[in-house]
Amino acid sequence: MTEPSAAAQLRRTARRRAARDQRPHRSHPVGPNNDTRISRLTWVALAASTLPGLAALVALLFTWMSVEQTNKDLQIAEQGQITTRYNSAITNLGSASLDVRLGGIYALQRIMQDSSRDQGTVVSVLSAFVRQHARVPDSGFTPAQEYRPPADVAAVVAVLGDRSADREVTQDGKPLYRIDLSSVDLRGLEREVGLTEGGMPQRSNFRFADFTGADLRAAGLENFDLFGAFLDHANMPAVNLQNADLRHAFLGGAVLTDAHLGGAVMTGTDLDGANLHHAHLNRAQETSKTSEADSSTDLTGASLIGANLTTADLRSVLLKNANLTDANLAGADLRGADLTRTDLSNADLTGANMSGAKLSGTILKGARGVASWQP
Repeated sequence: MTEPSAAAQLRRTARRRAARDQRPHRSHPVGPNNDTRISRLTWVALAASTLPGLAALVALLFTWMSVEQTNKDLQIAEQGQITTRYNSAITNLGSASLDVRLGGIYALQRIMQDSSRDQGTVVSVLSAFVRQHARVPDSGFTPAQEYRPPADVAAVVAVLGDRSADREVTQDGKPLYRIDLSSVDLRGLEREVGLTEGGMPQRSNFRFADFTGADLRAAGLENFDLFGAFLDHANMPAVNLQNADLRHAFLGGAVLTDAHLGGAVMTGTDLDGANLHHAHLNRAQETSKTSEADSSTDLTGASLIGANLTTADLRSVLLKNANLTDANLAGADLRGADLTRTDLSNADLTGANMSGAKLSGTILKGARGVASWQP
């Protein structure tokens, strides 16, 4: 019994050894792997090198925030200064001294130049100044006499005309504010016109201005920009509107007797019921250097219904598509005028000189005096 048992024990021992030899050996690390150690060191180095950049970024952020705050503080301070200047200028406008008033006027002009956002307010204040100091009497226009606007009133008109049109805030192509000079007395106004860099006369900016019922007798409005302006029932005998821009302006019922309109652009102008007796719409007679082409006043598409154009100088005037229904053109000089598709229905053409006029498509239904000039 003892011998077999010993043999069995030996066999068991041999099997254990064989099984142990076939079993895979597990490796037990005795320390950190070299690659892992290098990787960790690399990340540490990268983090350390990034810290200065992060610090610079944070510093830049704080600098930007500081600059923004400084700009806001400067804007607030600037607006405060403008407010102080504005209040001082308004105070000067009420002074009894002409020199002080003029100083206030030019101070407001400087505010317009420095702050476009305040331009509308300044325009309203200056317009009110003119209406207060140069108003047409309630009894109506005064009898004809030599007159010039006061120096401060003339200065305001100059400042208003010199304001920058490019800086005006517009909506749908029109200013958000309007110069209101309705019923003002600007008889004999003389406006010195400067020159542009190209040597051309500067235009005084009165686009869309309201001159309704104003007295502008013998006023010098040469080169004025009166696009879309309201001049209804304005009193303008002998006014100088040469080279003025009167496109789409409203002059219904205006008195323009003996007015000088040579070279004016009046496309789409409303002149219904206007009195242009003996008006000069051609400037060729005034300077030998002016060519006929340059002197042509443009009244294309203008409305002159019922207008009084008796003995008016309309030589070479462009009246294409204009409406002169019921207009009085007796004795008018229309030589070389362009009357293409012009409506002269029921117009009085008695004694009118129309030699060389372009009459293609001209409407003459009911016109009087046609036989005196028709070939």
